Amino acid sequence: MTVLVTGGAGFVGLNLCERLLAQGETVVSFSKGPMPEQARREFARSSGTLRVVEGDVLSRESVAHVFGETRPERVIHAAAMTPGESAEHISFREVVETNIMGTVNVLDAAREHGAGRVLHLSSGAVYGKNAFAAEELDEEHPLPLPETLYAISKYAGERIALRYRRILGLDLVAARLGAVFGPWEYETGVRDTLSAPLLVCSLALRGGEAVLSGEGRRDWLYARDVAEALVGLLEASSPTHEIYNVASGKVWDMTSWCELLKGRHPRFTWRIASQGEDANVDLYGSTLRAPMSTKRLAEETGFAARFGLEEAFADYMEWLEGHDNGLLPSGIGQAPPS
Repeated sequence: MTVLVTGGAGFVGLNLCERLLAQGETVVSFSKGPMPEQARREFARSSGTLRVVEGDVLSRESVAHVFGETRPERVIHAAAMTPGESAEHISFREVVETNIMGTVNVLDAAREHGAGRVLHLSSGAVYGKNAFAAEELDEEHPLPLPETLYAISKYAGERIALRYRRILGLDLVAARLGAVFGPWEYETGVRDTLSAPLLVCSLALRGGEAVLSGEGRRDWLYARDVAEALVGLLEASSPTHEIYNVASGKVWDMTSWCELLKGRHPRFTWRIASQGEDANVDLYGSTLRAPMSTKRLAEETGFAARFGLEEAFADYMEWLEGHDNGLLPSGIGQAPPS
């Protein structure tokens, strides 16, 4: 089976490519920028076949060309821009065009070239302001109320994709991703909101101090789990819903992650910022978002997250230690002696 992954050189895209290649699929990675060389080398050892194509989802011609040339049987649309709030004024138009019109271009090409299942990646960010009043976020309640440009544009892209499904008959489902972290996360240039676990690990590897804005308690979702869940949705024979939360169902806090890191790197220290003090680990809001329900996903695909706090920590440390630090945020050196 040939699977086209837009945004294949990005964080979630790389995990999807790795997972699909491991099961022997032919994977076409379509991204605006190059795939990290480390990933290309590792993926070349997989049982599947990787083809890397550079192109922009904003170019209808480029999108049509990759579809026409590779004839994908299934599509995962992961390409997106994820700006932080401070960067919104710089790239406002580009974010809107990429997350909305880029989606339209991919949907048009998928329909024109007869692709099968299209998996559209949305985000838990679409719940917006209403995510903080509910006890749990399921796909029907509460009503999304996005506030940031990223959340607004992702919700618009999701609704357009679902409307496309209804009026043009495209086999499409949307997946709202939770707070993802783990292998292959790096600074891509289109994703400002690097995860707290990555930022803390980066500080630990240089023997620094992490200053958290709060406990960071969330239903953190490990990258290997998200790839497993998304492939399950891609391959589901007859999904009965249009939208699926993709989350872990496992809630833990960054203070626990920091304690595990301190045990591995004794020079590392951490604390919660004092009142009025700036933190160096961004938790993207001081209010805790309600956890996302995984009931629908579990019932439809049998998915159950394998990685809780301890499992994710052990796997991520092994992964980080097996890769050079060029993938970590700028200025990070090699692990200090312990």
